[in-house]
Amino acid sequence: MKSTFRYDHYWKYEELSENLKALAEKYSVLCTLYSLAKTPEGRDIWCAEVTDPETGSCAEKPAYYVDGSTHAGEVTGSMSAAYFLDYLLTNSESSDEVKKLLKEYAFYFIPRISPDGVEYYLTTPNRVRSVNRPYPYEQELDGLHAADMDGDGCIRSVRVRSPYGLWKISPRDPRLMVHRRPDETEGEFYNVYTEGEISGFDGVHVSEAPSPYGNDFNRNYPIAWGPESTQKGAGLYPLSNIETKTVADFIIAHKNIGSVITFHTSGGMFLYPPGFIPSKKAFPEDMAQYHAMGKIATEETGYPVVNLFDEYTPEGEDISSGAMDDWCHFDRGIPAFTIECWDATVRAGIPHVWPMPSSVSEEEQEEQMEKLVNWSDRELDGEGFKPWTPGVHPQLGEVEYGGFDYKYVFQNCPPKFLLQEVEKHTRYMLRAVKLLPKLAIDRVSIKQLAEGLFRIEAVVGNRGYLSTSLTKEAVKLGVDVPVTVSINTPDIDGQTSRKIGHLDGRAAVDSWFSTYGMSQALSNQQKSVSFTVSAPAGTPVTITACCPSGGTVSVTKELL
Repeated sequence: MKSTFRYDHYWKYEELSENLKALAEKYSVLCTLYSLAKTPEGRDIWCAEVTDPETGSCAEKPAYYVDGSTHAGEVTGSMSAAYFLDYLLTNSESSDEVKKLLKEYAFYFIPRISPDGVEYYLTTPNRVRSVNRPYPYEQELDGLHAADMDGDGCIRSVRVRSPYGLWKISPRDPRLMVHRRPDETEGEFYNVYTEGEISGFDGVHVSEAPSPYGNDFNRNYPIAWGPESTQKGAGLYPLSNIETKTVADFIIAHKNIGSVITFHTSGGMFLYPPGFIPSKKAFPEDMAQYHAMGKIATEETGYPVVNLFDEYTPEGEDISSGAMDDWCHFDRGIPAFTIECWDATVRAGIPHVWPMPSSVSEEEQEEQMEKLVNWSDRELDGEGFKPWTPGVHPQLGEVEYGGFDYKYVFQNCPPKFLLQEVEKHTRYMLRAVKLLPKLAIDRVSIKQLAEGLFRIEAVVGNRGYLSTSLTKEAVKLGVDVPVTVSINTPDIDGQTSRKIGHLDGRAAVDSWFSTYGMSQALSNQQKSVSFTVSAPAGTPVTITACCPSGGTVSVTKELL
């Protein structure tokens, strides 16, 4: 696939900004780049709007929305959003497919929701969930704080020899640790911790300290929101972070958004709502749409499609409330997928199993770790895993540092695989955008009733897969905007427009194989509307059909 920039490393803020500006300058007719807001550290939250203006503005077309870096450490997602933008613009002159998409649809990109958090993640060895702002504690609490103690630029693991140790060296591979068996009393045993410094150490106990940066932007949206005591990372109140408020304000203001893609990592899957209630409590028609869209996702990426509540959340665990995709669907009525990019386990030959089993045997876990380290040896020349190396820890004394590079093996793909990852998601989105509602004026007939009196009849249709309401949930919420058909001259009753309700997409029309062949139900994909006007023969009349989700289309005819 053709792109302007290289996708063999992760872009820091300056490079992201320069690349976005370069694209916007080179393709200024198609792309408008602007800052939605400034972060507390003074960085821009960039937004790019892309369409072919010769066929109308972005607001006049069905729109596809893409974002990345709700979670700052999930930088593969940010690069996936940037690559899709790059691909559309770079191929806007050479690809007939892209030309057609830009004529018919609009695209909105917020490639990096948390630029402050991403910069912290990319420029330090440290990990961060969403942003490097103290929350919910102003001061760090005692305990083990993850840090690069051996100075190799990466936070891995530390193992400490102890007669109380829970781990031992694997007999199959000395780099790996396996559980100490219940009856084992002789041998060398270890405790294994995250590499880091222990504040308030009492000389005996080691416990993980809460992260000083506990904000989770994907728990800060106003849907089933709960305070910190019930949902970690939730924020002081819904949309209390400038980053989440900026995203929500943008989506609310752009009523033509018909589908949302929010990029995360990792796990290699497409997640769909609901996440806070069982899917059986949602409209079955909406769930069926996710299944159909998900088939395309699996075809292009190989990733499974997983319901958040029923399959992704392990049984017995607390639900995840305040999530962006749930808010899109259950507050705005917009279908939304969370794409979890990259899965090192599948690459290592460990298959997806959904729903996740409630338990995995120790033997299976040991085999999986062996597959992962062998994969690292093969594909990463061993750079993904550091052999255990002796060192001195300020609190624990003599230790060994080693293990996987979590940030760029598990959480994000190693840079050598980045292009493969971003390309597959672009292939999916190139197909998925075509599912949006798409209004058309299929036929206009004019009949003269008397001298200077004409009846105009227009047949308006929706040629898209999704209905113009987008979801049943949108209708229930009352956030749907029906189709309006108008003319540029009043009819004899003084009206210039008619609301005709919604038009079904193909998703809403049942079809099946029967004993007699193929059958299908009656559809509501087209509607007829008429106006009676008094005007001289030869007068041009423009008929326009519009709704935010389906776009705006017009036809001009003479009264003859």
